[in-house]
Amino acid sequence: MKDETPRRDPLFSMRLLVGLWIIALGAIFLAGNLGWIDTRQAFRLFWPLIFVLVGSSMVMQKTNKRSNRWGWVFIGVGIWVFADKIGWVDLNFWQLAFPLALLALGSTLVWRAFHGKPAEIPDLHPGEEHSEFVRSFAVMSGTELRPVSRPFRGADLSAVMAGIKLDLTDARMEGDTATIEVFAFWGGMEIYVPPDWTVTSKVATLMGGFVDKRRPTSTVPTKNLVITGFVVMSGIEVKN
Repeated sequence: MKDETPRRDPLFSMRLLVGLWIIALGAIFLAGNLGWIDTRQAFRLFWPLIFVLVGSSMVMQKTNKRSNRWGWVFIGVGIWVFADKIGWVDLNFWQLAFPLALLALGSTLVWRAFHGKPAEIPDLHPGEEHSEFVRSFAVMSGTELRPVSRPFRGADLSAVMAGIKLDLTDARMEGDTATIEVFAFWGGMEIYVPPDWTVTSKVATLMGGFVDKRRPTSTVPTKNLVITGFVVMSGIEVKN
């Protein structure tokens, strides 16, 4: 028997939130034009609720656990700033934002140091070729990497107020898939890939961006590069 239960539109929740926000904006403008409220004062009070709107939309994306976690962070920030605006709390969020960001950054680096996958150092023998795993940690500096001597196995790149350029255009991938784990805080990364590689992004961004600038090519893809990690107030560009 065919199930005739209507499927829920996956965009329903987001459409509902955006619709309610537009209605609220219309109501504020109307009340201001009628002289009932001060429109500028209303916006100064209620703009933190934008964070709540964005966070709620991220939480409703059940398939993305990382987006779900950061959605709750956005909701918490919006509620805290709104409570400070209307005088419910005496502790200003922005006075703690920078120290909290430093604590989060340091905790992330410590966690990755203890729980990250250790580098495998093979025993080298004459005439034997081994794969290469690239590691780079840059702080307030610039680094350029171009591994070509051995097959590329993957990479772990971290940039803190720094820039990293990884040129893989002449690299040979070990197997059909390789993974690059990235972490950028107030920094930037450029990753160059061969024309026969496809790129899959699993990067989470916070006030940052991931841009795929590869030019179209007629080369048939034979390898897949997966880029995963976290970007804070930074940018990552992929080129060929």
